[in-house]
Amino acid sequence: MRLVIDYRKCLKSGQCSYLHAELITADPDGTPRVIAERLGEDLRAAAEDAVDLCPSGAISLTEE
Repeated sequence: MRLVIDYRKCLKSGQCSYLHAELITADPDGTPRVIAERLGEDLRAAAEDAVDLCPSGAISLTEE
């Protein structure tokens, strides 16, 4: 599975990097960056939560 951020939709609210620092970090300007795009099953619940909490719907989870 892969975590993807659509930067055209991103509001830079910071919720994803604050609540899921194991998956996403933020640049100094607030732009989120995925730490590891390809995730194992152990991080599935955290990734799904990051997708759900994004206020702009900019984060998605895809199966490879």
